[in-house]
Amino acid sequence: MMSFCKFKPPVSLLLIAGLMFIGGWVEPLAAAESPRERLSLDANWKFHLGDDWPKALRLDKAGANAGPASEKQFSDVGWRTVNLPHDWAIELPFDKNADMNHGYRAVGPGFETNSIGWYRRAFELPKADEGKRIWLTFDGVYRDATVWVNGWIVRRHEGGYYPFREDITDVVKFGERNVIAVKVDATKFEGWFYEGAGIYRHAWLEKTAPVAIAPDGIFVYAQFKNNVPTGAAAIHVEADVFNKLTNAVNAVVNCEVISPDGKSVAKFNGSQTVGGELRATLKLQSKVSAPVLWSPESPKLYKLVTTVLVDGKTVDQIETAFGIRTAGFKTDEDCAGMGRSVHVRLTK
Repeated sequence: MMSFCKFKPPVSLLLIAGLMFIGGWVEPLAAAESPRERLSLDANWKFHLGDDWPKALRLDKAGANAGPASEKQFSDVGWRTVNLPHDWAIELPFDKNADMNHGYRAVGPGFETNSIGWYRRAFELPKADEGKRIWLTFDGVYRDATVWVNGWIVRRHEGGYYPFREDITDVVKFGERNVIAVKVDATKFEGWFYEGAGIYRHAWLEKTAPVAIAPDGIFVYAQFKNNVPTGAAAIHVEADVFNKLTNAVNAVVNCEVISPDGKSVAKFNGSQTVGGELRATLKLQSKVSAPVLWSPESPKLYKLVTTVLVDGKTVDQIETAFGIRTAGFKTDEDCAGMGRSVHVRLTK
């Protein structure tokens, strides 16, 4: 049986420049008290180039499938084993009739046989995970992706350049074998450059409690009085909390700001009742006295630790790295020579 790889990724960069966000999504804190887990699905995929079987996508009302999207009725023994990220276009031969801007690779319009690929991966979920929410995340697939889990279609995603995720809790089996199948169609081009084909970025399986911070659910930004970077900086946090239970819960959100040198410089919290099968946004605020400013020459980062509690028990916890500084855009003055402490002033 194919296994997971536990992975603690580097915290993504969140730079506050006015209201500017740079970087990836929030990465989870690997806290023993938190049930949140993020497991790599990069290893041991089965891959087949082509879509050369009849009625491969035939589904009945029960979600069964006779083709490569099926859980048990299809064998991928003869498929090639690959690890993600994977790009099958780079493996194709050069062809003088292919598109020059896409590297003369034999993929895309006019090369339909080479433009569709299938991926399959099996995994198991412990019986102890029952009650958790299970999320399937792809950082990037080029291009048109259709995703099945255990024969059930769970997502259609056409974009080739941004991640997507899906809550697959209702179709997975706990304590049993599960199968992910992905059909990728790279027939269409999006850019005027080499774009590749396949699951070309990482894939993840994420586990959360039924009450937890929503995906991409933390937004933190700093603000100075009169937009001048002196004195204390107000820290604003917007935390989206989802509740997948059928009953309402009172969610308490605790926030702690850790300075670049590892010291706790602010603690604040809030609470809100979140209805069953709903989500709510808590807006919290504190301040940091005399903050260390972020700059390219000295990229000092603060860390926001956000913890969610229900009935006094920690149900989720994540970290978010962020920098504090301001940025300015002026239309009435020459900006040459502006230093690191540029203040925000939008003028007409």
